[in-house]
Amino acid sequence: FTKDRDGNAIVCCSDEELMKASCLAHSLLKLSSLLESRLKVRNTNTSFDKMLTSTRALREAIKTIKAHGTKMAKFCRIDMLMQNATRLAKICKSSTIVAKDAVRIPSCVNDLGEYLTGASDNLREAAGNAVTAYTFSSLEQYIPLLLMQTVRTIARGKGIVSKSPLTLNGVEALDRSGSVLYRDLKGATGFDNSYWNDELAAISFERSASFMAMMEVEMEELEAYYRGNHDEFSDDDFRLMFEMTGPRRKGDVGRFHLLRKRLGIARA
Repeated sequence: FTKDRDGNAIVCCSDEELMKASCLAHSLLKLSSLLESRLKVRNTNTSFDKMLTSTRALREAIKTIKAHGTKMAKFCRIDMLMQNATRLAKICKSSTIVAKDAVRIPSCVNDLGEYLTGASDNLREAAGNAVTAYTFSSLEQYIPLLLMQTVRTIARGKGIVSKSPLTLNGVEALDRSGSVLYRDLKGATGFDNSYWNDELAAISFERSASFMAMMEVEMEELEAYYRGNHDEFSDDDFRLMFEMTGPRRKGDVGRFHLLRKRLGIARA
């Protein structure tokens, strides 16, 4: 999020490569399942299946096939996470964060929304719902975490805010970005057997929105929020918010330490 060389060092799959990887994962897992079912014979005199005892080598081979299928599915999931991370890292460099004339959604956010929709369609066609569901799993929690990391980067004065100050339009653009990504991700995962979790998504995106909102409030409002919600975020995060100079306040970390002392909170 803060260093160009880090972002450039991340190489993600092309759409075609990810489709091939997901197809391979699906094929290996399906083959292992089929072979495993063939190794079972139903005892007509009992109600349970028992494994054939003369095929230990074959069973080991099936386990290997299944393990490789699982690894490929995990690879697809990791690539999907990095696809999100590399796109959202660009928010810090977007001119929308320092815009004074209007509120505009960063182009990388719209790009990510389109990518999620297209990837969902392509992966389900190539690998079916199960592998696609796993590939997209937990993004409703990871995307808000990535948005919060964007906020931390901006609060530290990194990215475009090192050249021009953060504006109220910029904070609003971040907040709307969260809403857009929630909508697009929910749409991309709206298929049978998806792991999308409405409750976790709501909690995660609301938490990231609360974190963003601290950037725009006046110092008195920030102090009031801390008094009532000092357990909501880490001490480091709150310290960062008191340190940063925002559209409506000048940073003053001394007020953070004084407030903690008044509240009787032990030094971190």
